[in-house]
Amino acid sequence: MLNYIKAECFKTFKRIYMRNTLLIFVLLAIAVNVLFFVAFRSSPTNSQELIRTSLSVIVPMLLIMVYTALIMVDIVFSDEYKYKTFKNTLSFGFTRTQVYFGKLAVSMIVTAVIFSITLAAYLVSLFLLLGFPEDMGLIGVVFNRVAAAIPLYIGALCLCNACAFIIPNNTAFSFVYMGFLMVPYLLFYTLTLLNPAFTPLFGTALVTPFYTSIMGLDIHVANMGDMMGVGFNVDNIENILNAALLPGTSVAYCLILGLAYAAAATLIGLAVYRRREIR
Repeated sequence: MLNYIKAECFKTFKRIYMRNTLLIFVLLAIAVNVLFFVAFRSSPTNSQELIRTSLSVIVPMLLIMVYTALIMVDIVFSDEYKYKTFKNTLSFGFTRTQVYFGKLAVSMIVTAVIFSITLAAYLVSLFLLLGFPEDMGLIGVVFNRVAAAIPLYIGALCLCNACAFIIPNNTAFSFVYMGFLMVPYLLFYTLTLLNPAFTPLFGTALVTPFYTSIMGLDIHVANMGDMMGVGFNVDNIENILNAALLPGTSVAYCLILGLAYAAAATLIGLAVYRRREIR
């Protein structure tokens, strides 16, 4: 199992797909601060306000990262179905269970590497271009939200990994994964707005905690436009800071929901994959 993971990591990190993805993520992270730096140089805007504005972008970006789990899994599965190389791995003596969990482990490693380097690039460019925030608690708030979102990312990766193993087509499993994220959320959100009694059902959607816990939005008074735009206001980071650390109930909510998705997706995905014919 460990040898398989090492081999997959070596193969994955050598791919141009992996390198290009990392480069794009890093450049986008740096570009955010470059844009604010240009704005600072061309206008008398207070630098601390620019820092807060830049940081305010990070929290809602955590939601977008759930959708980029599709890219992380696709990096690991790159061209496996196109060139039909899955059967080669099994012919080397690895079991389907080892292959399944090996791919999942490599997906998590790839995600951790890309996101860690991207976050580091963002913070370094922030400090170099805009300076250090007077209140370092703002940085702590960002890391607090990132930590709370980790179980949700694990759930998303497990769900996407299951889709990739069940559906032997990169394009098809991509659409199915996006459907699992968006359809339940939009459906349950609409039902909740019509009748608050559906709130518990809405809470089972994987992306819900990013609005209700990570960004602290009240779904009972918000409309769809507010929910999609929250976090991009200049004062949003201040509102989040007022809440300090996430309460224990919110952390538990993110943890339980993320791990529940991870367990369910893994059990179903592995069960189907072990019975599916590999061509």
